[in-house]
Amino acid sequence: MQQSRRLVTHRIGVEAQARGERLDLFLARRIAGVSRKKIKRALDDNRVSVDGRVVRRAGQVLVGGEQIVAEVEVDEAPPRHTLEIIFQDQTLLALNKPAGLAVHGGPGAGANALDLVRERLGANAAPILLHRLDQDTSGVLLFALDAAANRELARQFSAREVQKTYLALVSGDPPDSFVVDNHLQPKKRGRTLAVRSGGLAAQTFFTTLMRGEGFALVEARPRTGRTHQIRAHLAGEGFALLGDSLYGGPEFVTLNGQPQAVARHLLHAWRLQIRHPLSGAALTLEAPIPQDFKVFPEVESACRLLPHPHRACAPPK
Repeated sequence: MQQSRRLVTHRIGVEAQARGERLDLFLARRIAGVSRKKIKRALDDNRVSVDGRVVRRAGQVLVGGEQIVAEVEVDEAPPRHTLEIIFQDQTLLALNKPAGLAVHGGPGAGANALDLVRERLGANAAPILLHRLDQDTSGVLLFALDAAANRELARQFSAREVQKTYLALVSGDPPDSFVVDNHLQPKKRGRTLAVRSGGLAAQTFFTTLMRGEGFALVEARPRTGRTHQIRAHLAGEGFALLGDSLYGGPEFVTLNGQPQAVARHLLHAWRLQIRHPLSGAALTLEAPIPQDFKVFPEVESACRLLPHPHRACAPPK
């Protein structure tokens, strides 16, 4: 498989055991497939910061506990994605989209869920993407497999008959339950912001399921489906998603006294409730909580306490 060369951002917490180690040696040890020459190039190009300050000196000695963000040129094979199918019949297909996989292609884009579904179904298939998830959002993604199913499911989405439930790991200490009801509009630099006039109506219901030290596990039930709706609503309330640097979410958390990097915004499309486009029967589609949520011990504990029918933490079948 041909390798690609690109800049990759790494967020790394320095463990206490690394005290006294040189910065360049530490990075070369912690980032797979990168040489000290590439580390030096990143330092020279101001692409390495320690605790928020740009560092250029390769020999800087670490003390332990630092938070490093390094944008490094890395040779790597294009990632291979396997599809985890949640449900499939002759009319629709639902998969558990992994974080990092785009839902559809674009200029310069690599693998995406729509193309992978086409490959799975064969050359004559024409799956239709019914909704979208951000590239770093994991969870239930739904496709119609024929025109009639597309029409009926599109109608359900448009009529707001589809019930969507997300799980989010957020910063701060949100209330037990809250509702955000405002108008959102896409702005510059890819962000969506609340506006006083114009924009589109957006409403999300939130319930806090558990609290940790400086973070919480929240259930989000969006009534509407605006771009970045949940991310923008949480950030606007002061509870930005962990790892959501676009909206001011922390890129590091402290676990067991050590800084832990958060590799993506921690949002998971857990459950989608629809009516089957052919039979009309109620259908619940669920994607188990991903492993990067379970890094947090409190989340594992919450899994055992969540009331039925909360099965987000169940292992895949």
